[in-house]
Amino acid sequence: MVRHGEAPFLECSSRGDQRFSAFSARLRSQGGRSIEEVYQAAKVFEDGSTGLGWRDAKGKRAVNMPEVRRLYSRLWDAYIDENPELLALIQVQSGLSDVFGQQGNACQATELWRIRAERAAVGGVAMPAPAQGDLF
Repeated sequence: MVRHGEAPFLECSSRGDQRFSAFSARLRSQGGRSIEEVYQAAKVFEDGSTGLGWRDAKGKRAVNMPEVRRLYSRLWDAYIDENPELLALIQVQSGLSDVFGQQGNACQATELWRIRAERAAVGGVAMPAPAQGDLF
C-alpha cells in the first residue's frame, strides 16, 4: 500500500474512487485507452517484445523503465487536463492512497499527489509536496 498525506485517505484504485484507477482512467487523447493499457503497451522487454496487453506486461520489468515511468506521469497529467474537475477533488483531500501500490513502482496515488502539489503551487496555494517520507 502507498499513502501520501494524512488520513482520511482518498483511495485511488479500483477498490476506491475508480476515476483515479489506472484501469478506469481513459484518455480521449489516447483513443479511449486506459492509462494502464498505454503504460503497459509502452514497455519494451529484453527479447524486444513490446505493445503487449496489460495482462501480459503487468508486473514485468522492462528495459525502458525510466522512459515508461515518465510516460506514466505524463499520462496522469493528460488525464487531469482532460478532466479538470478531478483536480479540484484531489486538491481538497488530506491524503491519497493506493491499496495495490508498491514503493518504487508506478503508482497512481503518487502521481496524483505530485499533480496536486504542482498545480497548487502554480495556483499560489501552499500544499505539501510529495516526499520520500510520505510513502508508507
